[in-house]
Amino acid sequence: MKTCPKCHKIYEDSQNFCSECGTQLVLTPVSQALREGENGGKQQEGTTAPVQDPTSTGEGAQEQGNSQPGNNNWQQYQQQQQYQYQQNPYGPGNNPSFGARLQANIPDANTWKPMYFSFEGRMSRGTYVCRWLILLLSAVVIGLICGIVTFLAPLGLVALIALAVSQISLAVRRLHDRGHSGLWLLVCVVPALNLLMFVYLLFAQGQPGQNEYGMEE
Repeated sequence: MKTCPKCHKIYEDSQNFCSECGTQLVLTPVSQALREGENGGKQQEGTTAPVQDPTSTGEGAQEQGNSQPGNNNWQQYQQQQQYQYQQNPYGPGNNPSFGARLQANIPDANTWKPMYFSFEGRMSRGTYVCRWLILLLSAVVIGLICGIVTFLAPLGLVALIALAVSQISLAVRRLHDRGHSGLWLLVCVVPALNLLMFVYLLFAQGQPGQNEYGMEE
């Protein structure tokens, strides 16, 4: 598995760049350790132990000790783990927890636009749920603030409109994940169908592999 150093999304090994921000992907510590372990195992299988004189010592024994890949692999794993922790301190993995995934979808000054206001690419169910909850929480907080500080109501209205546009952006990319056009959202103008569309976006499984809108997350 690979992860984006900026927005911390998880990708398959076949991906090289993040579909959200275009940053080059890096291997997760687990994938890095497994790959190094496989390479070390292949080297050990392909190397036949030389027949040595029991009385021989010195340079031959030293060269044999230096040829073992264990120490180098462990040092590389530690360096990679430290780098990954600096880039993504909540601890990425093949199956990140809900809390880790939710934290990964909190935007910053550089990622808020591609994460919440882009209409290109695809979005998985897990990412959609996390970002939808973050937008819902933001709307609740804005409503409470505007209810207490009434003169901020006009600014609160603008913020709620921006959140609505962001919700549309998430829904469009979720439809792309199913291989559908974003125009499917037009069915939401029918009161009975908007709830069905929301349930569909929450639970419909994305198309595996690549479709016309990009590679799956």
